[in-house]
Amino acid sequence: MSVKRHRERQAEATRDLLVTIARERFVEQGYAATAIDDIVQRAGLAKGALYHHFSGKDALFKAVYDVVLTETAEAALAAALAEPDPWAAVRAGLSAFLDACLQPAFRRVVIIDSVTVLAADAWEGGIEGVELPMLRTVLSVLMDGGTLPGVALDPLAHVALGGLYGSALYIARAADPHAARAESDTVLDLVLRGVRAVADEQRGQPA
Repeated sequence: MSVKRHRERQAEATRDLLVTIARERFVEQGYAATAIDDIVQRAGLAKGALYHHFSGKDALFKAVYDVVLTETAEAALAAALAEPDPWAAVRAGLSAFLDACLQPAFRRVVIIDSVTVLAADAWEGGIEGVELPMLRTVLSVLMDGGTLPGVALDPLAHVALGGLYGSALYIARAADPHAARAESDTVLDLVLRGVRAVADEQRGQPA
């Protein structure tokens, strides 16, 4: 292994360690209560090592946000792809995304703290990089074979994203997140049944 490659691997390992430690602290304490000094101390590194990889706490938070969001998107895609029926695939993918709202990392980092820490970047750059592509893939099964006649994929994905994040905020801020998650499932099923009934009617099939 070349010296350059060895240094690159060391740098990647250091960055991954910082993200892992930061994730733990952000989830446990929240962004505001987490200090850079605490993160580097727990990582056993000098502060300069952190600033070599990240411009500051906001940039480190964004790296953690990206990791957590990517994990959630991958889980949603896996759930959708496991279902052969298009409607069941959409239901499974959207449900898996909402399930993440019960996970501490997703709830704290993506739903609660990102709104104030990342502001427009979390909603614009972030969704285009991870969430919208995930939704396009999950929902694309309804585009195949004319399942949803007259509906374009992009507006469908954006409307679905708004609904998902509204549900996510409701679950994350609820006094009883598990009860809120169950209530969201009831609404999700109602919406999907309604959309499917309209689509079947337009295609001349019995509801």
